[in-house]
Amino acid sequence: MANAAEKLPETPEILNEFRKYEHFCRVMLDAFVLVDRSGKIVKCNQMFSQLVGKTMRQIMKSGTFDELLELFIKDQRIQITDLLQYVAHTRIDEVRGRNQDASELTLIIGVYPFVAEGNSPGHIGTFVLIRDVTAEHSLQDKYTSTHMKSITDPLTTLFTRGYFEDYLELQVRTMKAMLEGGESQSMNLIMADIDFFKKVNDVHGHQAGDFVLRTMGMIMKKSFRKTDILCRYGGEEFLVILPSTDMHGATLAAEKLRQAVEAETVIFDGTPIPITISAGIAEIIIETETYMETLARADAALYQSKKDGRNRVSIHDGAGIKRVNKG
Repeated sequence: MANAAEKLPETPEILNEFRKYEHFCRVMLDAFVLVDRSGKIVKCNQMFSQLVGKTMRQIMKSGTFDELLELFIKDQRIQITDLLQYVAHTRIDEVRGRNQDASELTLIIGVYPFVAEGNSPGHIGTFVLIRDVTAEHSLQDKYTSTHMKSITDPLTTLFTRGYFEDYLELQVRTMKAMLEGGESQSMNLIMADIDFFKKVNDVHGHQAGDFVLRTMGMIMKKSFRKTDILCRYGGEEFLVILPSTDMHGATLAAEKLRQAVEAETVIFDGTPIPITISAGIAEIIIETETYMETLARADAALYQSKKDGRNRVSIHDGAGIKRVNKG
């Protein structure tokens, strides 16, 4: 994060303390500012620059937090001097924000006071972490409306295709903003399909097919992280968004799901129904393609898995398709 932060030499005390933690901030996806005991900004990152709509140079010249971002808790204005009064780590939810463009924001604020060590202990400044959840709240409001479809598939209790596409579009916008600021984040997609699902319906009936789909949803929820987005994309096809995950991690996750499905004993009306899945993985290449093109690569990898005999995982890395050994 070479250009992610600028600093001024006037306040070496807090900057020296901050350097102990600076390597953590290099992978931080949220906005942050470091202010001295007077409330003057001495350090910030590119995400804060995007949040307030000012360049890094403009921020450091201004140096005044309250001029860049107005904060409100239950319609009461709070200023940086209020945050400086916290003497312990504090999280503040449901904070409304307004930048100089008058854009209304929904924020979560984390306040981390810095206390000097050694011969002259005392409060020397505060690290303010700012998570922008405006888009998430807007998306949530959209789907909680009684006039909009539910975000949850009633059969599998996984997210719907509509929510999946909205969430993925939001994440792609965030990734592009990070890329413009010199930062990057890996994100992978898994597309999975139940093998020979039509045969399940034809031999055992549609109620058995629905039972298999519900079981698939249960297995997926057990197999993935709570931060992963699990979706029934349509019919017997499923999609997963894996935020902050590289190709190796996505491969392990897909193979874990494949093994869990194969090991599951599905019994409907006393009859065992063996099921397996085929899967394809593609990493979002934000610089050169749209997320729909990423989906197309994941679909091509899934098709290869089926072509190779099913019950296996394949990868499309942008250059071509690679097989993952089964088992």
